[in-house]
Amino acid sequence: MEVIFVNLLNMSLTAVWPILASLLLRIFLKRAPKWSSCVLWGIAALRLICPFALNSPLSLIPSAKVLDIHAVQYAPNPTIHTGVPVLDRTLNPAISEAFAPSPGASVNPLYVWIFIAGMIWAVGAVLMLCYALFHYLRLKSMVREALPLFPMNDGRSGTNKNATVWLCDAVSSPFILGFIKPRIYLPSGIEEEVLPYVVTHEEAHLQRKDHLWKLLGYFLLAVHWFNPLVWAAYFVFCRDMELSCDEKVIRDYDLTGKKAYANALVSCGIQRKVVLICPPAFGAIDVKKRVDAVLKYKKPEIQLVVTAVVLCAAAAVCFLTNPPVSKITEAVPEMTVSYAARSPNTHPARSCPYEPHTRCPRFLLHSPPCSRSAADPLRPFLR
Repeated sequence: MEVIFVNLLNMSLTAVWPILASLLLRIFLKRAPKWSSCVLWGIAALRLICPFALNSPLSLIPSAKVLDIHAVQYAPNPTIHTGVPVLDRTLNPAISEAFAPSPGASVNPLYVWIFIAGMIWAVGAVLMLCYALFHYLRLKSMVREALPLFPMNDGRSGTNKNATVWLCDAVSSPFILGFIKPRIYLPSGIEEEVLPYVVTHEEAHLQRKDHLWKLLGYFLLAVHWFNPLVWAAYFVFCRDMELSCDEKVIRDYDLTGKKAYANALVSCGIQRKVVLICPPAFGAIDVKKRVDAVLKYKKPEIQLVVTAVVLCAAAAVCFLTNPPVSKITEAVPEMTVSYAARSPNTHPARSCPYEPHTRCPRFLLHSPPCSRSAADPLRPFLR
């Protein structure tokens, strides 16, 4: 468990940099197509998913391995390697002093705390996933009595079983539900003049596979729930996804069509707090900002599109790669295991003869060292 948690912690800390870069680049891409923001969040998601990456001198990741599991287990003075010298000089003295093993201890205190943190992480991840499952089953039960919008054998939706758009009395706002065969659910009392815009918006979500991307985003949030920046990235990603879908729908509308679409947003806006996990919904994300963006929308110039592509490509190169190994090994201090820290009645301190990256045999770590007055110098190791 502790090995899994340490690897996950390193991935989460590494993803902090592309998340911060995405939040910053969104400011410069304010007038660019909103799909560019979604691409940036995809780069951050890859960092949260993939434990491996190519090494590149162009990488802007300071360190891909902040915490080393062998240092946690065996180092007499545990340290971290953030890749930022100021942080390392500030944090490492405090960490080494707080988690230094006491004389006679068989395990580093930091190893114990990492194990406890790993158990807490596992419980939190399971609770997050259970919450999502409960919410999904609740929505499934709500739409059990839904009916297809178009009649049977209508060329627009086919048979009742395979219909895409459904009406339901129990729902208050349009949304998409399902993964393999997703359906669009609309409230039964939806106004007729609003219906075409709502259906077009939800069909755009289906074409873009947004219901699957949002599911992936929530899964990453459940796994990395201890990282506050992942929470911020999830909520901003959901908003950018809705804005990008709005742009896809209205890009060919004139001013009259934009006003009608904005009116549909206001009519279907959800008047309640944002739900943590919910399927793509027509009026679920910050209706006021979406209406403002719709009314002010203009087709981006080719220069803006090219700039967005270049920035996204540069972000991928800089944040999907790790720094060269030489930079990491030079900054990591040599790790030794002091036997004097294990027992007060021993020889002068000796260091582990193995290389820093090699795991020391447990019998060398937990057995008492040989005494100078012992008749058989190997006797302590054969107990």
